[in-house]
Amino acid sequence: MDILATYKIGITVLIPVFSALTCGVLVLLSLSDCLTREEKNLKNILLFYLSFSGLGWWMTFCYEFFPVFFTGLNVVCLLSFVMPSIFFYRILRYLTRPGRPEQFSVLHYFLPGVLAAVLLVWSLFVPVEVQTEIVKGKAQVFPLGYESYAYFFTSKPFLRVIFGVSYYVLTIAVLLRYYKRINRKGTFGRSSSGWVIFLVGISIASLLSSLLPTFMPRMKILHSFWTLVASCAIAFQHLLLSYHVIRRKYSLYVIRENESAEKQTVQPATGMRIKSRRRHHNGKLVRSRFESYFREKKPYLDSSCKIADLVEVFDVNRSVISAFINKTYGMNFNCYLNHWRIKELDRLRSLPSNHGKSVGALIERAGFDNYRTYLRAAATGREIAVRKGTDKEKGERP
Repeated sequence: MDILATYKIGITVLIPVFSALTCGVLVLLSLSDCLTREEKNLKNILLFYLSFSGLGWWMTFCYEFFPVFFTGLNVVCLLSFVMPSIFFYRILRYLTRPGRPEQFSVLHYFLPGVLAAVLLVWSLFVPVEVQTEIVKGKAQVFPLGYESYAYFFTSKPFLRVIFGVSYYVLTIAVLLRYYKRINRKGTFGRSSSGWVIFLVGISIASLLSSLLPTFMPRMKILHSFWTLVASCAIAFQHLLLSYHVIRRKYSLYVIRENESAEKQTVQPATGMRIKSRRRHHNGKLVRSRFESYFREKKPYLDSSCKIADLVEVFDVNRSVISAFINKTYGMNFNCYLNHWRIKELDRLRSLPSNHGKSVGALIERAGFDNYRTYLRAAATGREIAVRKGTDKEKGERP
């Protein structure tokens, strides 16, 4: 193989590796910006998809240039060939669920796990020299006595095609059911979802491009034009999917027909518009409604409550909520939460059923993590009260 052909093969198979790595880093950095738990779950699924997808092409690179190293990672190679289509299917299912919790059975991972376990155990009984000979022979060498193992060992590209076809059929079926549901007369309308259709289209194109060289002589696969098409399509798939997830540009959402904008809300993690009893406030917060929400819904009882949890409730960003609390109540968000928790603790202590119980037995029911957190909150609350009293006295002086 001449040097030009070597560079050509190396660049071709590493394109999806670099795209997966770049997109994975960006998605990982964006985890801290998640507005809801659902959005974080979606990004975690996307990270798994990018990891397996990039790893599969890295294994192809090792297969060509580092056969000895590849021999020890043949099980990893099998998983990286069959898992991306499963995670891609899961992502599309996640985007098309109409406000319902995700229901994705672990049985989808059962067959890949069985195949990987079979290959791992079988490899323990095959000499490493024989495995290396199979790899160096580019799937054209079948050592005497190990023919069955060699066929199974070299079946990874074929398994990739089988899983790819199966799960892309499932993906298309999910999309068809979704559009049929949201187009049902009198129930749902839908917005444009062209990017998702395009995403599935290039995914199928990459699958077909992988299918063609799979049945070519193995020595010619990496030199094939279709391998270049497949690698570029997968790289573009990484970029397109990551961009829309990070930017929250989900187009797969539904809108209730004949429903005013005041009765709709958008779930940031899924892009789903669903019916809601709340109204949009155009970036404005009203003290009476803000306090009413805390009084009725009691979000402070959740010790993990964050300011991001209120973004969807009040239709404003975190900065607006933070500035509102500071200006209106003279304290930050955490102090405001603890203010309500202390009031809740006082209420619990006043109940006849709790007479004789210590503060320590009630603090968790009030939303505090532990007793130390309560002590710090109580001390901070006293300081704020003293400061407000001092400011009031200064304001009353002539």
